[in-house]
Amino acid sequence: MKRTIMALMSIMLSTSMLMSENGGETKGGSELAKYEKLYVCETPENPYKKTPIIDIKAEDVLPRLKAEHPRMFVTKERLAELKKLAVKDTLLQKYIAQVLEQADKMLKATSIKNDREILDRIFTMGFAYHWTGNVIYAENAKKLLLELCSRPEWDWFHFLGGSEATLVAGAGYDIFYNYLDAATRKTLCHGIIKNGLNPGIAAYNGAPYGWFRYVRHNWNLVCNSGMIVGALAIAGDEFNDNYAKLIVPEAVKSMTLALNEYAPDGAYPEGPGYWGFATSYTILALEAMQRSLGTDFGLSKFEGFDKTYYYNMYVTAPNGKLTSYADCSPDTENRPNGLMMWASGKYNDPYLANREHNLLQKSKRNAHAYDLFFYQPRNNSVLTDLPTDRYFRGPVEVATIRTNWTNPNASFVQIKAGYNQVNHGHLDLGAFEYFTMGEKWFYDLGSDDYLLPDFFDMNGGRWKFFRMGSLSHNVPVVNNKNQDIYANSKFTDVNINRTLATVTVDLTEAYKEFCDKMTRMILLNKNDESLIIQDDYITKNECNISWRGMTDATIVIKGKTATLTQKGKKITVKILSPENTKFTVESALQKAPQKENKGVSILKVEMLGAAGNNQLKIEITK
Repeated sequence: MKRTIMALMSIMLSTSMLMSENGGETKGGSELAKYEKLYVCETPENPYKKTPIIDIKAEDVLPRLKAEHPRMFVTKERLAELKKLAVKDTLLQKYIAQVLEQADKMLKATSIKNDREILDRIFTMGFAYHWTGNVIYAENAKKLLLELCSRPEWDWFHFLGGSEATLVAGAGYDIFYNYLDAATRKTLCHGIIKNGLNPGIAAYNGAPYGWFRYVRHNWNLVCNSGMIVGALAIAGDEFNDNYAKLIVPEAVKSMTLALNEYAPDGAYPEGPGYWGFATSYTILALEAMQRSLGTDFGLSKFEGFDKTYYYNMYVTAPNGKLTSYADCSPDTENRPNGLMMWASGKYNDPYLANREHNLLQKSKRNAHAYDLFFYQPRNNSVLTDLPTDRYFRGPVEVATIRTNWTNPNASFVQIKAGYNQVNHGHLDLGAFEYFTMGEKWFYDLGSDDYLLPDFFDMNGGRWKFFRMGSLSHNVPVVNNKNQDIYANSKFTDVNINRTLATVTVDLTEAYKEFCDKMTRMILLNKNDESLIIQDDYITKNECNISWRGMTDATIVIKGKTATLTQKGKKITVKILSPENTKFTVESALQKAPQKENKGVSILKVEMLGAAGNNQLKIEITK
């Protein structure tokens, strides 16, 4: 099915995901680069679940509002809970000391990259101020907030940046409300309304930049979350009640579209990288509503959202790196971030709290203020109690298989299905990623520069770039062409959590120009840790068929066998069928302005397939 893509007007970027993922230069929170076109990707409803409708009336909001400040994050109730726990909980004491130390370092820092750094400072300074009573933290935060609110605009035309700034200012206004004098409150309130909430109301009432409200990806969750936090922060102050009454019902109704994408098992369609971005802002909005209104209107109960933290866990390889599909950067570590703490408390799930504690310990990173706001004590649950393998159904679904939870050298394979038009998607249906002995051997190269021309034109422009197309992915390729850009795919057979774990995906739509049927099966033998990848074709005519794998390893080929070496470790890749084939190696090097992919090789098998049944079968052993 063809997806609708709309090209909008030229805009200036401001503190958006577009630049933060690609090292864009920033100054005072505003981006200096220009993104010429904005393509809006409208995706279909989740095939597993119809989107629930939440219809809130304006009069449902204010009667619930907690009058006092802070009302959203650093509430007096939460501080009392932490003070009680901290009497005996030495781990919590350690986290508190780390956050206070970080706050002291922030007092001395002079440069700020973007609004996300301001948000980090606001929460860190906010905890330090309320925990110690030292006004030096509040005064520093006050200066940051006044500077933010003195800007002439928050990039409402490119609404993601404007919404993030609204969330920062709203959270800061609430957290430091009792420290701020009346004049400062008025100034901050004016900035929140002028630069955030007024454009927001226009967006909900049909302004062209309000397209975020009907899409199903991260823009929906981030933009609506910023509006919710900003509106609830100033509600009850002077004549500002109307903003919460108008915005909260619209934002909650809109968020259902994107939250339904997590159903039924928690897989996030935009991949592991954008999972953190979208989910973290969603949690801030849910927490803001729950604490200030006593309800999040059922959003946290959406099917799959209570499981999505396991998705994050399972798409992490044994060496701690996230798999890198859908614009997620390779070598991205799964870092602690406090989300697991929130989910552990919200869903009464002890595994998730321990996951966060373990990540903090393993990464040797300091605790974040989120780890305190959402703190849950360490408990007796252990990771090894969880199944090693998991299949996550959803609009874009993945299956992961591993031989061990605790050994960083364990073998791990992931395969994905879904549809090619997903926001931030690549033409990579059936792609696998493979890790063993602590190294990634076959992986996704990740995204390219978001400022390349027509990079988000999902109807054509995006696919002219190497990293976006099929030729740069670990997928079957027919006649050296991309997969069908509108193709969909499904897992048809999943047999996991057993010695011989297998997953099969039907890729026929992706190759329908050439094939009447096309499937890929992976099998991980957990006894000897060998991996088999089997591609079966029923081709319409004679055609070129190829298998490929992106790797950083050094490759030595002897006919049907390839030896891959990196960091003194080796794996062997062997062609099991057909007989009359051999390996070749091709460089993945590209010319600027695309990313060059230095040091990346493509291990290939090519064969001339006859009309009818064809099979390519590869075995990987340690």
